[in-house]
Amino acid sequence: MPSLRIFFLLIAALLTAGITNAGPAPAPGYAAYSESLPCVDRIGRCFDAMLAGQPVSVIADKTRHQQITAAAQATNRKVRDVYWEVVGAVESARALEITVSANALGHSEVGEPAEAPVLTIYPLDGQILQSKAADVVSPDVNVNGNAMVQRQNLLQQDALPTGRYVIAIRYIGTANWERKQVFLTVK
Repeated sequence: MPSLRIFFLLIAALLTAGITNAGPAPAPGYAAYSESLPCVDRIGRCFDAMLAGQPVSVIADKTRHQQITAAAQATNRKVRDVYWEVVGAVESARALEITVSANALGHSEVGEPAEAPVLTIYPLDGQILQSKAADVVSPDVNVNGNAMVQRQNLLQQDALPTGRYVIAIRYIGTANWERKQVFLTVK
């Protein structure tokens, strides 16, 4: 077993070395980054997105990122760190319009979009969304060779009510997947 222990120690050392890289990390620079595994954190660095015709931008200020994340997690504990936002309020009717594309970092890591992005919407101001429970097949998770089925609430409306949201965008690429948690205000 000593060779197995050495192997695991070597892997841990290589991963740690990648996380403490010497060069500047892509935005957000205050988040962990591995030069050898740039998309491993799955915080949205490896694809670009537009919501309601507006670009999704990085939250550059670490303190602001922490404030938005804390407020969102106080409302819904399923929200992860929110590193991205749409600056300025968007129209209710366009809030669910989304486009995604691999960026320079993600072309080789996640590839081009393989299917439409999957959105999870977290209302932060008590908005009630019309949804319907449905069984959805999860094509990327198998149990005993069968696709797993999950119970999900599917949105039954085309617009979002006024207020603040975190929208989780899951980008499914030809080589891998990535996600962004985006702060959005709807007017």
